Amino acid sequence: MTLPWNAYEAPHIVTRDREGYSDDLGTLPEGSDIDCTLARRTLDDVADWVVVGSGAAGATVACTLAEAGESVVIVEEGPWVRTREFKRDFFPALKQLWRGMGTNVAHGRSIIPYMQGRCVGGTTVINSAIAWRTPEDILAAWTERLGVDSLEKSLDPHFTFLEDALSVRPVSDQALGENSAIFGLGAARLGIESHVIHRYDTGCDASSACGNGCRTAKKQSMAITFVPRTLRAGGRIYHSAEVQRVEMLGRRAVAVLATMKGPGGPHVLRVHARKGVIVAASTVQSPNILRRSGVRSAHLGEHFQAHPGVSVAARFDQDVQLDFGSTQGFNSLELLKTHGIKLESLHLPPELAIARLPGLGAPLMDRFADYGRLAVSAVVIKSEAEGRVSERFGGDSVRFSLTKRDMERTLVGLELTTKILFAAGAREVYPGAHGMPSVLHSIDEASKWREGPTDTRAYNMVMTHLFGATRMAQRAQDGVVGTDFSVHDCKGLYVVDSGVFPTNIGVNPQHTIMALARHAAYGLLSEPSR
Repeated sequence: MTLPWNAYEAPHIVTRDREGYSDDLGTLPEGSDIDCTLARRTLDDVADWVVVGSGAAGATVACTLAEAGESVVIVEEGPWVRTREFKRDFFPALKQLWRGMGTNVAHGRSIIPYMQGRCVGGTTVINSAIAWRTPEDILAAWTERLGVDSLEKSLDPHFTFLEDALSVRPVSDQALGENSAIFGLGAARLGIESHVIHRYDTGCDASSACGNGCRTAKKQSMAITFVPRTLRAGGRIYHSAEVQRVEMLGRRAVAVLATMKGPGGPHVLRVHARKGVIVAASTVQSPNILRRSGVRSAHLGEHFQAHPGVSVAARFDQDVQLDFGSTQGFNSLELLKTHGIKLESLHLPPELAIARLPGLGAPLMDRFADYGRLAVSAVVIKSEAEGRVSERFGGDSVRFSLTKRDMERTLVGLELTTKILFAAGAREVYPGAHGMPSVLHSIDEASKWREGPTDTRAYNMVMTHLFGATRMAQRAQDGVVGTDFSVHDCKGLYVVDSGVFPTNIGVNPQHTIMALARHAAYGLLSEPSR
């Protein structure tokens, strides 16, 4: 069946109008929003499609199916924190929205935290809302290496739809902020390619608090866009319900089983799937759900890749105000193809910015008193390293270590970032790496990075983009899911999140995740008898 591209399109999403925000409980259809912390007994439901997870992948596939007339139930582990409940301060946001309060880590040569949301909308609620189309060379590599069907032409209409529906636009001059302007200025003075970032927003208010949830609903997270759209199209969402496994009848997925911690609980939620179960729980959680469901593959949990990042702070004479501006406004791909490195401006709240400064006691506090004049830029690594996702002691476990080559490339990025900051007028740059001077005083000293440490233990790194632990491949001997997103050797079981990425992509993945999820949904609608 051929589906017209405009078959499921809807008007632009209005996030605030006379009735309030689009995630206000009173604006949603009665019975569509089930808070499982209130459950007092076992619950049973049935739908054509059961979607596990409500982030970029889950919300997109659910919305597409629901607006096509299919019955859809979303099951989300985290709570639905409404726009009106978001906090200005960072610590309360960590408790409300972040998985493990931001303390989840990958173990290996060093310990690297990885950032994930745990709420309705997933990580889209706490990320910087950056929209990048998949680089053409990456799509070509997927075809060449693992036999994935050519996706460039297939994804293009989905990218176009998403850019319209979610208001993708460059960061405005009014919202850019001095920290991002500094990055752009330094890059321009050095003749380095850089540009304003494109984001999902309807008019950023420059609060520099994307990680706290957008308190004005300008950032177009799934919690105020595709999840409410799914419910208004007839879907339902169960939140605060942790999926334990997919129930299989032989090799066919027939239901999702979740735990609800309501009064007198825990209680069981069972949602029967007439047509199929779509797992979109993230690169870390999805492989473990599949494993608990009886899926067996040599590649399940393997090939984990990520974008670790390390930031550099600098002090300027003029006001920078890290607490004003879009969280990220400028970046550079100057080193992406040659070194697998992306450079970008990064606003940090005081609680995180202080960790970028050298010294202890009074010297540290003297520097922190200059918070208003601090700028921060980041080096993001398109790592070649592969790790593993598994379970340990009943929880998720990630093993990952960057290669020496990854770190050698990172040093090139750190040198260039240091030069950009000095070229923009920095008085001091703080490398924040053991084995480097605690303070650099001039652009000439940027070359010290050439002899910098290649041991990851010398850095405070963070990972924000995760890929590959349920990777897609034409053949079962090469991956976990096929090019139709179905789990090899299973019926009615699909994975649509970034775990299916055959390789690291080097740019922010949300746009690719959503385009692939919408592409997957169109495939399911084209062959409803699967």
